[in-house]
Amino acid sequence: MFYTANLKGNLALLPRLFTLIQQQRDDALVFLLDLGDTCSLDAWVCRTTQGRAPLLVLDSMGYDAAIIGGPEAVSIPVSSLRQLVDTIMMPIIIWGRVVRLAKRGVSFNIASGEAVLPEGEPGVLIDRSTQALPARNAPFPTLGDVPQGQLARVELSWPEWTVLDARIVELSAEIQPDPTIGAIVELVEAEAHHYAQQRGER
Repeated sequence: MFYTANLKGNLALLPRLFTLIQQQRDDALVFLLDLGDTCSLDAWVCRTTQGRAPLLVLDSMGYDAAIIGGPEAVSIPVSSLRQLVDTIMMPIIIWGRVVRLAKRGVSFNIASGEAVLPEGEPGVLIDRSTQALPARNAPFPTLGDVPQGQLARVELSWPEWTVLDARIVELSAEIQPDPTIGAIVELVEAEAHHYAQQRGER
């Protein structure tokens, strides 16, 4: 399992982050999650697209789910969220709910905020008040916050659902941007500029 957080509308980071993710992948099954703070009021692309732009790019990067509505100060309006859900394949998980993810015969629950995981089923807890990595052999691994530009990697056994290893992988300056994701970022930003012009924004 890989997870990120705190993108804060920094789309320029994503082509290099995708390269890092691809470098870290192996033959094992990987779930890729974003824990939130994808947008910031300081990022024009977030203001213009009402929070949709970063999530569109994450979807193109193959993320399996993204969480919104957590501790971050920037929320996505309901109308914008509906438009986003109709556009992307990646599930959007609302903070404080339990959602089940499945891929290639492996399934587990995700719970954030005050939500409670079902007993007797594999699951992970999201706690963004800490940056601690999941503890080994915890019954329900807890995924903590991740600084921008870092990738958390957690190796889990199946079906035991035991944490084998957990570590942070840094996005070094030597990592080159992926050209396909770079082109998608350019397209999303161009559409955002066009949308802003239509609305008379600068």
